[in-house]
Amino acid sequence: MKGLGRITAALGAGVAGLGAAVFLHPRSGARNRKAAAGVARRQSANVATMVGDSVANPGRGGRREVQLVERVRAELDVRHPDAAAGLHVSARKSTVTLRGEVIHLDDIDAFEATARSVAGVSDVNNLLRLAAPASAG
Repeated sequence: MKGLGRITAALGAGVAGLGAAVFLHPRSGARNRKAAAGVARRQSANVATMVGDSVANPGRGGRREVQLVERVRAELDVRHPDAAAGLHVSARKSTVTLRGEVIHLDDIDAFEATARSVAGVSDVNNLLRLAAPASAG
């Protein structure tokens, strides 16, 4: 059993060393840390939205939500005319949810920033994801 403990400790140290090498690399470490933070932020937003959707009462939306969705959609269409075409925008109270796929990774943050800039938006649930590359088939 002592041998198994040593093997486990060695594997743990190896994984920690690999993680340190990936995230602390002088040239690519900052990019890797930024990408990992973005994934964690989007995953936490996904969980919050799933919990919110599970207790939400459909059909309780009001005119204000409809107007907010229209304003966000209009702003997305103005700032990102071609890229924002396939997105789904919804609102509950003053929280806007963005769903859909984008082609460029930078679009995810850009669309969220655009939605946050609209008057009346208190929070944004960003459920956008990067579209899978087309297979050369």
